[in-house]
Amino acid sequence: MSSITPPEFNPSTDEQIIFQQEYHRVCQRTDRLIALAMCLQWPAAVAAAYFISPSTWNGNAASLHPHIIAAIGIGGLITVLPVLLAYLHPGKRSTRHAIAACQMLMSALIIHITGGRIESHFHVFGSLAFLAFYLDWQIIITATVVTLLDHLLMGIYAPELIFGSAIASEWRLLEHVLWVVFCDAFLITSCIQSLRGLREAAHRDAQQKVLIHQAYHDALTGMGNRLLAHQELTSLLESPSSRVGFALLAIDLDRFKEVNDSFGHKVGDDLLIQVGQRLRPLIRKKDTLVRMGGDEFVVILENCPDEAEAAAIAGRILESVNMPFYIGSHVVGVGASIGICLYPTGAADVSELFHHADLALYKVKERGRNDYFFFDEEMRAEVMRQLQFEDRVRLAVHDGLFSVHYQPIVNNEGTLIGFEALLRWTDPVLGVVPPNAFIPVAERCGLIIPLGQWVLEQSCHEAARWQSSEGGGVKISVNVSPVQLTSPDFVKLVTDTLARSGLRPELLDLELTESVLVEHGGRSAEAMLQLRALGVHLSIDDFGTGYSSLSYLRDLPVQRLKIDRSFVRDIVQSEAGRALIESMIEMGRTLKLKVLAEGVETAEQFEILRAAGCDEIQGFITSKAIPAAQAQNMVDHRKLLSSGQREAVKVPADKEVVAA
Repeated sequence: MSSITPPEFNPSTDEQIIFQQEYHRVCQRTDRLIALAMCLQWPAAVAAAYFISPSTWNGNAASLHPHIIAAIGIGGLITVLPVLLAYLHPGKRSTRHAIAACQMLMSALIIHITGGRIESHFHVFGSLAFLAFYLDWQIIITATVVTLLDHLLMGIYAPELIFGSAIASEWRLLEHVLWVVFCDAFLITSCIQSLRGLREAAHRDAQQKVLIHQAYHDALTGMGNRLLAHQELTSLLESPSSRVGFALLAIDLDRFKEVNDSFGHKVGDDLLIQVGQRLRPLIRKKDTLVRMGGDEFVVILENCPDEAEAAAIAGRILESVNMPFYIGSHVVGVGASIGICLYPTGAADVSELFHHADLALYKVKERGRNDYFFFDEEMRAEVMRQLQFEDRVRLAVHDGLFSVHYQPIVNNEGTLIGFEALLRWTDPVLGVVPPNAFIPVAERCGLIIPLGQWVLEQSCHEAARWQSSEGGGVKISVNVSPVQLTSPDFVKLVTDTLARSGLRPELLDLELTESVLVEHGGRSAEAMLQLRALGVHLSIDDFGTGYSSLSYLRDLPVQRLKIDRSFVRDIVQSEAGRALIESMIEMGRTLKLKVLAEGVETAEQFEILRAAGCDEIQGFITSKAIPAAQAQNMVDHRKLLSSGQREAVKVPADKEVVAA
């Protein structure tokens, strides 16, 4: 397994290291090769002294000639040093210089004991060529100096040992010197060219290492990437040690998008780097930490057979990530969600391991984030059902299986003043699906923007037909999700839709939740001001269930509060509930806002709300959500509820949940 700490990577430094390592191997091989050759030259020198020396035997004398003794003694001494150095200190500069000197002395010895019968320039040239295997021109210089000193001294004091003649000849000495210089010119050039080729090979290897490093490491944090994680898991699955078990932790940072949106991507990048630096010390050296992309990390724990050890590490990760991050002048707070898959737990390959960890991570996010969860088979079945439901939602959006129904809104006299557009879905397989089931899924899957755009288009075109009819001019209320409102093109979308449909802006009312105003702050406020400048009305939906902050009600261009049905349900039986409703209505009056009560089902509720000064009523007391054709009929008969009708109203037995 790879180290969890990525190595410092510098292509130029790495190129030099590769070159030095390869050159060291070349020198080691050459040290051994020349040491072996000198071991063979030693007995060759003895044989040359015996067979070639002109004065080896004097008549029938049985004593050994001094040449043989010199070959054995001096040749042995010259051979021992290179052998020891090649064995004890291979590859060192001092070793190769010493070996070069010994090799040239061995050449000189053979020339001397044969009395010049072996032509010195050929033997010297062969030795120099042999030393050129070092690819070091300085070695050639060392060998040349040794040879020239030997020739100079012997040429003066014992020329017959070189030239085979008792007559010294300076021209013969000059010839030998020129031959050596001639050989050196070629060999030094060859060494330089070979070294250049070795450096080019090192450069290619370094570049290849760069590519491999880039392929397996994340450019931002320097840690491993998805490909490295896949490789490590594949290796673990194929290793016999996998029977012991290992763990895969899928880590996703919570609130990372808010950091990017609030402080910019530079702070986000610095945060990811700091997260990686915090995670590395928390896991063992044999484990692997990678960044999968975005704010997703993965930890692979080797030899982790049970949940206890994985849970301990996951707990340390959560504790560390929850501590504040100091980035420049910013103090950034995030959390983490961790999905854990233990092997073996039924996963057959790497992709299934990742899938199981992702399923566990999905479960953590569903339960509120900032926690860890282990995968099990029951979870797989549950998550698969959810994923299949998501697929049905996608298919419904793609095939246009949704429809828009309209629930009437009346004033406290029972006169129709508008409709709320409510999305409905009847699936061929699942049947009627309530909005509170599919709306969160559409938001999570990124489908709410095209779906919301379609609802806005349908509603505005339908309301435009109502405004041109005999009893026209009723408002249409359309729910807007936080994702829609904070989209940069939303205001333009509303403007274009109004223009295409011909609906007057004052007849369009956009319903917003309290959470979007608090969580998205400035972006929401800016969009609301632009919409209000168009003449569009704005309402706070489900008022009382969220933050209920008076500051945004005071500062933002809101015209209406919609009291959630949960506050209306008990106003007949509960005096406390009635008092709460009355205080909410009074607050709306103080802020000069219209107040609408949702979920009104009985005449008693209607009368209590009207007595409290509630301006508008919506609920089953008027009608459930109905198709556009029936809504058109209501527009034509604007007065919906007389006093007698309010007394006689019955709540339908098959009431459906009305959700935004």
